[in-house]
Amino acid sequence: MKMGRIISLAKGPERDVEVRITSSEIFSAISDPPGAIGGAEVAGLEIAEDKKGLTFSFPDYSFRLFIRLSSGRRVLFYEGATRFDLALLLDEIEASFPNVPRSNTEA
Repeated sequence: MKMGRIISLAKGPERDVEVRITSSEIFSAISDPPGAIGGAEVAGLEIAEDKKGLTFSFPDYSFRLFIRLSSGRRVLFYEGATRFDLALLLDEIEASFPNVPRSNTEA
């Protein structure tokens, strides 16, 4: 899976991959499985922090956002290299889905 990155904050978060978030649909060009998710299907958010090893003696992490669907399935919606990127993405999603529960796990 490609890892997304923020490339500009001038007019709000702009990423190097397409991400669309509205209350009726969310979409990420790097989701697995691919495709748009209807707003009514979003049942929960799960954040996973994965320590991949060391790079130049510093921990190397990835941060993954999973969308839990009402059917019970889980979609890997986005993977980013920084907590900041994921925090901005969560702000966007939670603005459109304010009552959706969120959980944190370690991958």
